[in-house]
Amino acid sequence: MNLNPLKKILRKPVALMEADTPVIAVDGSDTVTDQSRKATELAALWEAGNSDLKSLVKKVRLSGVPAEARIQGNGGVRLWVVAVVEAGVVLVLAHDTTMPDQMLEALIESRSLLKSLLDSAADFSFEVDGRERFRFVSPKDAFGQDAEKWAGQYAGDIFWPNGNPPARNPFACYKAQVLESVPVDIAGQKKSLQFSVSPVLDSKGNFMGVRGSCRDVTETVIAARQTRQDNLRLTVQQKIMHILNATENAQELLDRASQELVDFLRADLVWFVMQYNDRLMPAAICGEGEYIPDVDSIWKHLSDAGAGVHEIEAEDRTHIALRLDQGLNSVGMVIISRDTGVSPWSGLEIQLLEAVGDILAVAFGKAQLIERLYRLSGKDELTDILNRRALAEVVERRLSHHARMGSSGCLLFIDLDNFKEVNDTLGHSAGDEAIRLVAKRLEEIIRSSDVAGRFGGDEFVVWLEGADADIAQRKATLILEAMPAIREKLGKADLQLAASIGICQSMPGVDLKFTDLTKRADEALYEVKKAGKNNIAFAPLPNSISGD
Repeated sequence: MNLNPLKKILRKPVALMEADTPVIAVDGSDTVTDQSRKATELAALWEAGNSDLKSLVKKVRLSGVPAEARIQGNGGVRLWVVAVVEAGVVLVLAHDTTMPDQMLEALIESRSLLKSLLDSAADFSFEVDGRERFRFVSPKDAFGQDAEKWAGQYAGDIFWPNGNPPARNPFACYKAQVLESVPVDIAGQKKSLQFSVSPVLDSKGNFMGVRGSCRDVTETVIAARQTRQDNLRLTVQQKIMHILNATENAQELLDRASQELVDFLRADLVWFVMQYNDRLMPAAICGEGEYIPDVDSIWKHLSDAGAGVHEIEAEDRTHIALRLDQGLNSVGMVIISRDTGVSPWSGLEIQLLEAVGDILAVAFGKAQLIERLYRLSGKDELTDILNRRALAEVVERRLSHHARMGSSGCLLFIDLDNFKEVNDTLGHSAGDEAIRLVAKRLEEIIRSSDVAGRFGGDEFVVWLEGADADIAQRKATLILEAMPAIREKLGKADLQLAASIGICQSMPGVDLKFTDLTKRADEALYEVKKAGKNNIAFAPLPNSISGD
């Protein structure tokens, strides 16, 4: 079992009362010493001596290794529970999986077989001449119409009034055969008919027309189509549920779920986006497309439109997007995209995404729970943005995706100029505040697809997803322009506090590592420092690209 994201959590005590998920703390004497507001049921299970819960805590306490279990609560409630040792106590976190579990079970139990075939009695018998005109019909009433009036009329005008008979036209058959599920439109009623036909020949074998019968198989065709849809939907649900149960790494969970959606929906891009600290952040990107969706406008569209799958127009394509909800809270969304100018979304594909929406929400919730624990160790304590380790991991994942797709981005290495002056004149608390103000401004400047982190001390790194040199230049300029306002907020506008920025654009096949980019951006930043600080410089292209 891979629980790596749980190995580095909670480096200092946390007040559980403020946690937004059910969590309790159990000490060495099996006493609940702290709990969140939402942990009433979880605490009650512990006090009632739930054997599965007790065994999980004992296992984690003895091994020191995080573990998880599926536990049955009161009233049939089903919980996914994670336990981890921290500072001598065992923290137990729970997630309610009752609804998706029951939904999947009900789907499996309710799958019905195809309805019985209609009896073999014909609904309509006929004969047409060589020009496909009716010369015999029976009975006189067929498909709710007065069939006697059809005598002498061209069959195509009655069965296909739009003038487009199918390639397998039953009234123009030169050999005996059965034609299954032929679409017709009789007086505005769209039906599927099964025809049994044979040619009418004279004594010399010359073709004289067609004789046959047909019956309405519309309900059978609809049932068969629904069964195929149910089977496809169940297959996707089962695969995602297997990923949900078998994967304990948040990124792997979302990556694998994204790949399933790429395969089943023939998409060129799938984005899982999570809402974190009131900001939208890509949690997983899968596919072969380089297109970057406007996640902020899509999120607003979904918030205004309500539940369900929505089609969203964007340039030369149409996305389908689904907001992922847990209870009354929206936790994120999944965006699926392809070139719909070539292949528009079908109703079946939209229904498929709607059908797996609840399971995707559960998978996303589990990934968020793991990610939340993981981010506690990946967050810079002073600024609340990513620390150096977490920043490197996120950018490495983006670079790996770019290496496969041949796409790129830009990395900004930011160093504060004359930062020592702030500490020397205003004190270290003012220095900390300066760091926090810069971090806050970085988060305001970047897009939802970008990432900002503290590299160390008074150094920051920003990754601009899919950005070219012009975008990087504009973002870097915004950072420089923010420094006077930061000096004023510190209460001393005449400070020399500023910023020097080195920019390195990634090159697929050349720059595939975070350390490669930061090294070259840092070298460009050093040139800014030598030239007088408070400016921007681009790292030169590698020799293999520039041709030097």
